[in-house]
Amino acid sequence: MTGRDYIRVGVVGGTRLPGNVRTLLTNIHDLLRDHSVDFDLDLVVSENVDTPDGYTQVDPGFETSNRAIGILKTLTKGLETYARTNDVGVLFQVTKFPLHGSAAILAGRRTSTPVLTRFAGDNFREFKFSSGLDKIRAFGLNNVIGQIPARWSNQIIVLGPHGKQEIDRRSRGVPIREIPQPIDRDLFLPVSESREQELADQLGFSSEDLTLLTVGRLTERKGMETVIKTAKTLSNQGVSFRWYLLGDGPMRPELAATHGVEPLGRVDYEEMPDYYRATDLVVHPSLIEGLPNVLLEAAACDTPTISRNVGDSASVASATFTDDSQLPSIITQQHNPVSLDERFDLERLRDAYADVLLDTEENDI
Repeated sequence: MTGRDYIRVGVVGGTRLPGNVRTLLTNIHDLLRDHSVDFDLDLVVSENVDTPDGYTQVDPGFETSNRAIGILKTLTKGLETYARTNDVGVLFQVTKFPLHGSAAILAGRRTSTPVLTRFAGDNFREFKFSSGLDKIRAFGLNNVIGQIPARWSNQIIVLGPHGKQEIDRRSRGVPIREIPQPIDRDLFLPVSESREQELADQLGFSSEDLTLLTVGRLTERKGMETVIKTAKTLSNQGVSFRWYLLGDGPMRPELAATHGVEPLGRVDYEEMPDYYRATDLVVHPSLIEGLPNVLLEAAACDTPTISRNVGDSASVASATFTDDSQLPSIITQQHNPVSLDERFDLERLRDAYADVLLDTEENDI
């Protein structure tokens, strides 16, 4: 097959594949699988990485490095080797915009391969949450090296209006497409109220207290200081609540010692929907975000959400806060779940991902 019947896509995986990226890749494959065009998906990744179904693993010889410049060099060299030895239509960066995106751009320029990048976080603000040398390194990586994909991609995917604004401020007329990430709507879906109560009983959730759920790594950057402060305020106000945390991290002991807070550790991804369904309210206090999967998954399960107003969170949350002092009052109010609008329709997302990949290949800039 030739032309618009077939395209080979080199997806930049790098030296490791976090769980959230694996989930994204699976969902993108499942979308494109049913499109009329045959998308041949390579995952350019180290050989020790377990590749998701639907992708052909290609290891171009990535070397391990703990330094950003070392990672950039090995990714660029490996992607260049891959692009020179394969008939690739598009290099597609899906995560780590500054590093993976820059490597894809450099390799693409050297091999005349079009590059599609994806700005999925809030990278340009990350330096604000560090200090000393770490702050300088974060600024150099995200705000200096990160200019490469912002300015020289053939096209850029952003997840929402905030992401578009961030790229617009830095790009040089690069075409930008707003395409949110897909979620598994067969896995994340609502159930009846009676089933919600059954699930709450099975999970040991309190039936008498207001139940709150937060999902994420137990770190300061993910808002765990906010959880501690808010839980103390709710307790002082006499609010009867249980705040369950899914995830692990260095702040777990401090959180476990906080009245009303119960860290549950990690759970299998397939079990996540039941936790969303069993809770009254999902609270997402992360200090820095793009478009959080947590909010999308909770909304798909018909559970109300509260989020810090960062990134594109406000577009998919039932309510938002900007200052920690606002959160206790917002938690005790009534909230309705968010209905995911047409942006998240699977047919629309399928066409959007297919169109941007095909357009990037055909309109090499």
